[in-house]
Amino acid sequence: MNELSAASTGLDHNTEADIAKVLEYRYGDGLVFLPKKQPESLFKIAKTEGFIDPEGYLTRKGRSLLAKYQFS
Repeated sequence: MNELSAASTGLDHNTEADIAKVLEYRYGDGLVFLPKKQPESLFKIAKTEGFIDPEGYLTRKGRSLLAKYQFS
């Protein structure tokens, strides 16, 4: 399995960690929502980088990022 790293995503470690925080806000079906306290720019970056699909659902890449930060 490919290990997801900041280098492979092209994001710095802090941005990647911030995106992981955004991805934690999701419904049971995987739909990600943006709470008021999170900047919209992170949501847009997450979509652009493929962590969230165009419909707003968490992708496999997004799940991998979450797993990386939930267990570290």
